[in-house]
Amino acid sequence: MKAGPRDGASWTQRLKEEYKALIAYTSMNKSKDNDWFRISAANPEGTRWKGKCWYVHNLLKYEFDLQFDIPVTYPATAPELELPELDGKTEKMYRGGKICLTVHFKPLWAKNCPRFGIAHALCLGLAPWLAAEIPVLVDSGMIKHKDDVATSSES
Repeated sequence: MKAGPRDGASWTQRLKEEYKALIAYTSMNKSKDNDWFRISAANPEGTRWKGKCWYVHNLLKYEFDLQFDIPVTYPATAPELELPELDGKTEKMYRGGKICLTVHFKPLWAKNCPRFGIAHALCLGLAPWLAAEIPVLVDSGMIKHKDDVATSSES
């Protein structure tokens, strides 16, 4: 359905479809022991979303806040996914912790609009970004596991 936040009842229907897709994607991930995010609408209109995402590297779980706004031009424009605590730690990120999806994901989104939605942004945008960037950030020392931080502060 081609409906965005300015489309009233059509947006409400699109939002229901988004929730169904997210529930199906989450259920599929849990059944395959591949659960890696929690997310929910942060406002009644469904235009602001917040949650957590995580990535396991070297058997350690790295967890990050996740947030994004649904653009006014959605679904023609993909949401800009933000990991605020990683702001400035990698070149593949814009100001404010917005992850860079322009080269690989945006053309895919444009080709599949309006069929793509929030679940697609997470699955085909955020997941590959985490897989590419988190190991590099950990190995370079740019991010530390919460247990390493706690241990060093106790010393």
